Amino acid sequence: MRLPFTIDLGRGAFALGLAVLLYFVTLSETNPFDQRETNYSVPVQVVNVPPGLVVTTPQQSVRLWVTAPQNVFTRLQPENFTAQVDATGAAAGDTQLPISASSTDPEVRSVSPDPANLLLHLEEVRDQVVPVRANLQGQAASGYTVGTAAVDPPRITVTGAASLVGRASEAVVDVNIDHVTVSINGAFTPRILDDRGNDLKDLNLRASPQSVTVQVPITQQTLYKQVGIRPNIQGQPAPGYALQPVEVNPPTTTLVGDSASLEAVNFVDTAPIDISGISSTVVRNIALSPPPRTLLLQDGQTVTVTMRVTTLPMTQTVRVAPSVINLSGAVQLAHPLDLVSVTISGPAPTLQNLTLSPNDFKVVVDASGKGPGRYTLDVKVQQVPAGLTMEDFTPKQVQVDLEQAPATPTPVPQPSPTPASQPG
Repeated sequence: MRLPFTIDLGRGAFALGLAVLLYFVTLSETNPFDQRETNYSVPVQVVNVPPGLVVTTPQQSVRLWVTAPQNVFTRLQPENFTAQVDATGAAAGDTQLPISASSTDPEVRSVSPDPANLLLHLEEVRDQVVPVRANLQGQAASGYTVGTAAVDPPRITVTGAASLVGRASEAVVDVNIDHVTVSINGAFTPRILDDRGNDLKDLNLRASPQSVTVQVPITQQTLYKQVGIRPNIQGQPAPGYALQPVEVNPPTTTLVGDSASLEAVNFVDTAPIDISGISSTVVRNIALSPPPRTLLLQDGQTVTVTMRVTTLPMTQTVRVAPSVINLSGAVQLAHPLDLVSVTISGPAPTLQNLTLSPNDFKVVVDASGKGPGRYTLDVKVQQVPAGLTMEDFTPKQVQVDLEQAPATPTPVPQPSPTPASQPG
C-alpha cells in the first residue's frame, strides 16, 4: 500500500543531528568545562621496573590539573586518580621519566600532572650473605643457667639496592630471657645492622628467610624444677554454656628428679576432671599426676581447681502481627497488617528452654487522629519476653488502610407492657 505522503530520510537525519547538537550546546552553556589544580597530592607509582633493578628514590606525590565540567570538581577525591611512571627500559642511575595521570571518573576530560616529570634513581639489586647473632636481653631467673644460644640457619641472605646491601654486616635477633625459667625455642625476625650497629631500615631491603629459629637452653641448677599445673579437663558444659579459663591454685608445683627427666618437663597434669553438663561454677580439690621418673616435692599434693561457665549469647527472630491502638470508632482496618519480624537476644539456655509465641510480644501502630485513608505509620515494639533483649525489628513502618466503620443501628424503643389490674 502506498502512503499518502513521502518520507524524506535525509531531512529526518539532519533534524535528529541538529537536536543532538543543540542538546550538547545547551549542556555546555549551563555546565561549562573548567580546568583547575587539585588542592591535594596523588602518590606516583613506579611500574615496570626492569628485573635486577630497584627504585631507591622516596615515593613522590604530584598535584594535578584537571579538565572537567564544573559540577564534577566537588566530588573528585584523591582515590579518583592514579599517577604512574613507566620505568620500562630504564637503566641504573638517575633517569628523568614522564608522569602519566588518569582518572576513573568518566566525566573528567583530561588530567595533567604537575610536575610533568619525575627524577628516579635506580640501583642494581644485590645479594649478600650475613651471619645471624642472637642478642639475649635480660637475666634468667635466679637459680637457672643460660646455655649457648643456637640460631638456625646461622646465616641469611640480604637482598636490596647495592648501596644499602653493601653496608649490611650482620643480622640480629632479640630474645628476651628476663626471669625465664624454661628453655626457649621459637621463630624470630632478624634485624639487619651495619658495621656500627645501626639498623638498616628500608622497604626494599629483604631477608631470606624472613625468620630464624632460636634455641636458648635454660636449666635449673638443682634437681628441683618448678613447673606449671595444667588441668586435665574432660567433657563439655551443658548446652548453651561455655567454659571460661580454668583457675588452678596454686598454679605451680615443684618436681624432683634427675636433670634428664626434668629437662623436658614444663608442666604437670591434674587427675581427670569431668565437667560434663555443668551450668554453674564448680570448685574441686584435685590430685596431681607427675610425669614418669619425677616426684612431687610435696608428696600427695592437691590443688584447688575452679571452673566457671558463662552463658552463650543467642538470637532469634519471631514474626508478630502488630495491633492498632488509638483507633477512632468511626474507622476500621480495611485488611490485616503485614507481620513485623522482631529479633531478640538472650542467654542460650533461656532461649532454648523458652517456647516463644507472637502473643509474648506487643507490637503496636498508633492511629491517633486518623480518618479513612491509607497511611504509613511507625511500628513500635512495646514488650518482649522477660529476660530477653530486643536487638532489631523490621519493617520500621507499615502501610495501614482505614475505612469507614459501618454505622451502629439506633435501637428502637419498645412499648412497656401495661400491668394487669388487680381485683378490688
